[in-house]
Amino acid sequence: MIESSYNYYTPQNENMLCMNGVTGAVFSLNEDEYNFMKKLMADGTLQKKYPDLTNKLTQTHFLTENMNKEITYLREKYNKANDSGVWHLILNPTQDCNFRCWYCYEKHPKGRMQPETMERVKRLVDNIFDKGEIKHFSLGWFGGEPLLYFKEVVYPISMYIKQCAEKHGAQFSNSMTTNGFLLTEDIIQKCMEIRLNELQVTLDGDKEAHNKVRNQKGEPSFDKILQNCIALTDASPDTSIKLRINYNTQSIQNDFSQILDCIPAYLRSQFWVQFQRIWQTYDKEGSDEAVKKILNENSAKLKECGFRLSYNTLYSLFRGILCYADRINYANINYDGNVYRCTAKDYTPENSLGYISDEGNIMWDKNKTEGIGDKAFFDNPLCLSCKYLAVCGGPCFSKWWSGFRKKNPTDCFFNYLKADTDLSTFIREYYDSRKKKLVKYC
Repeated sequence: MIESSYNYYTPQNENMLCMNGVTGAVFSLNEDEYNFMKKLMADGTLQKKYPDLTNKLTQTHFLTENMNKEITYLREKYNKANDSGVWHLILNPTQDCNFRCWYCYEKHPKGRMQPETMERVKRLVDNIFDKGEIKHFSLGWFGGEPLLYFKEVVYPISMYIKQCAEKHGAQFSNSMTTNGFLLTEDIIQKCMEIRLNELQVTLDGDKEAHNKVRNQKGEPSFDKILQNCIALTDASPDTSIKLRINYNTQSIQNDFSQILDCIPAYLRSQFWVQFQRIWQTYDKEGSDEAVKKILNENSAKLKECGFRLSYNTLYSLFRGILCYADRINYANINYDGNVYRCTAKDYTPENSLGYISDEGNIMWDKNKTEGIGDKAFFDNPLCLSCKYLAVCGGPCFSKWWSGFRKKNPTDCFFNYLKADTDLSTFIREYYDSRKKKLVKYC
């Protein structure tokens, strides 16, 4: 047995955190324990001498017969994730938006999803459920700003899919990416009716920085957005909100106490806070240790005050699917009926991968979608030779589509991504989260 290449280590205080990316097993060892484990993994004689410990290390994949076996295991996780009976559909009611943030990559044309397109979507849903293989239907709303047409599009389609799921005995989940400005009391009540209980809402830093970017003809929006989020979570204990805080080198140094002060302590467990660097200025500013230090300090403060943290990191526990766009059973339908997969690319004809027909079938462009579903996106020579595959997952669909589907990719996915959270921080946060779960269920 040999040591897995997918083992990762980072110091924490006087101990060493040890994590295997394939299984997600993680534990803490003191210096002597760590040195002995490393020695045992390199010495077959010691492995025979300590069979119980060797067996535990083998079960957690710290030890393996060979790395081909580990790659096979990753492929199996990918296949299992895509065969789990989940269908993920993201709909864009419009590309229009009540804010025009300077860094947004979308063009925001006027228009909304028309009744005929809505009917095609319903027929698509009927076709999916008629196959009888769906255990969980995951619906998501994107835009533009989806709340602009909540009554006309979001509510009726959500209700239709919810009822279809109930009829076929399938689970149903409903989420939305929104700026939160248009959340009214009436919409909040209807959100509960359609189980819209996962929202991502963006703040542009602290109050002052946010209001400079997001305002309605000079009217500030920070207070209103936060109050709307508070009203929603207060009305619906099952609702969680990811507060995505955009920052740059300058704004990360600001005081975020307004968030702490505004949100009542009893609601904070329903808020996930994620700091997200504005990538349009990253190349000019760069990443530095000072930014990381401030980011960690702000994160620690929020955590201490009862908020949950969702880290923007290049790393994640490999569960077979890196992104919703990696799923085989997935589509993103724009308001005009054109079909896409990546929500992080502008909705242009060039990026469209097909359209939805009158019969409710997705007519994929075979020239643009060749290779999708044939194998995992990480199944290329570059990724398969990389020790970080188990905590990276390979390229997302967008990067795979742009170049990784070439037979010999020459660039690493990491070169495209911007994040101030390194692998050590990820391992520490993952270890802490696992400890809390173990304590909870003990």
